[in-house]
Amino acid sequence: MTEFIAKFKIKDKIQKLRKTGFFSIFLSTVLSKVITVLGGIILVRFLSKVDYGIYAYINNCYSMLFLLNDFGISFATLQYLTENIGNKEKQMQIFKYSIKSSLIASIVTGLLILLSPLFYPYTMEQAKEIMPLLCLVPAITILGGLMSILLRVNFENKKYGKLQIFTTSITYIVLIILSIIWGLKGAILSRYVYQLLILFYGVYLAYKIIIKLKNTNSKEKLPKNERKGFIKYALACQLNSSIASLMINIDTFLIGYMIATPEAVATYNVGNKIPYALTFLSSCIAIYITPHFVKNNKDLKWIKRNFNSLLKYSILGFGIMCIGLIILAKLIFTILFGEQYYDSIPIYIVLMIGLFFTSAIKVPCSNVLGAMRKIKINIITNSVCLIVNFVSNIVFINWFGVIGAAITTTATNIIVSIVYVIYLKKYIKKKETQVNDTK
Repeated sequence: MTEFIAKFKIKDKIQKLRKTGFFSIFLSTVLSKVITVLGGIILVRFLSKVDYGIYAYINNCYSMLFLLNDFGISFATLQYLTENIGNKEKQMQIFKYSIKSSLIASIVTGLLILLSPLFYPYTMEQAKEIMPLLCLVPAITILGGLMSILLRVNFENKKYGKLQIFTTSITYIVLIILSIIWGLKGAILSRYVYQLLILFYGVYLAYKIIIKLKNTNSKEKLPKNERKGFIKYALACQLNSSIASLMINIDTFLIGYMIATPEAVATYNVGNKIPYALTFLSSCIAIYITPHFVKNNKDLKWIKRNFNSLLKYSILGFGIMCIGLIILAKLIFTILFGEQYYDSIPIYIVLMIGLFFTSAIKVPCSNVLGAMRKIKINIITNSVCLIVNFVSNIVFINWFGVIGAAITTTATNIIVSIVYVIYLKKYIKKKETQVNDTK
């Protein structure tokens, strides 16, 4: 009887996940990342180690210069639209303000990329020449991102899944074709083509939602105090996100700056390719849970119950996966990358350990805290870890070479994960005590 009840509960949970669109997000994200990995493997096989190293370096430079992204407008848009899910007029005000703010943010980011040869410490001449050509890409990327936000807010998870698959597929189709035609420059400038196609498809999928908002005929602007709150929340989220992104990109940046050889960048980039690609699993979970946690961010019992379940299943699932992938490391590299990249295996193993802590603990905690508007702890924790990460990278790269960057990244992720889970559990317990005291 007990087994029957347990099976019934599991079946009920699976049905609930299916109805709320989790599997649409999960399957589309899995397929997207499979395409990403395959596309990356094709590119590694197609380009020489030197050319691939330059390509990886240019991508890293772009990520560093695009660190401010849209100044957090997408985070604030998701939060504010979800909190006003039943008020279409208010949503229209928020959406119009989001577009206006996004365009301003894209101009600032574009100027940073355009003028980067004047201040950015490029160590490879090709990157210095090519990077300014990408100055208009942020505007296209940011507007495309708003379309996916609209789909998430309205729980259009099937359409969001379609957009995910299209995004990845068209990215690598265009990237590989233009790489064959124009080589390295074609690979870099392919961003314009695929980002425009992604934007157009995103508008097509979100068209009905946009029309519904437009039909509210709301001509009023978002009130000044709410605009102030929106921007404040956006900047706080972006600061946290930028610090997190900087921690991801700082290792490749320092390898490119300190060692400054395409081969070293290529070795590290191939070593981190699979661990970083697999972060899609935690991203997939975050994409699904965030609107639900935002919607219920005042219900402490709901938060506690669902957070504990999330943590338990994440640790179990990611633990099994990471152990298996570490055991199969040499076989994976033999099949996917070839013997020339065997020197990347130690990097891969160290980063796979870091992947477990990041995916099972850090990302879920960070997103739950964000949904509860507890951004300050994210900023403080990531800021401290960024400083430690930067200093440690310099020391460890000097001592151990490229694997020193992997050791630093993993150690930092372990520390952040422990801090997050302790803080969140204490915060929930504190809130429970306050609620009980008021009764």
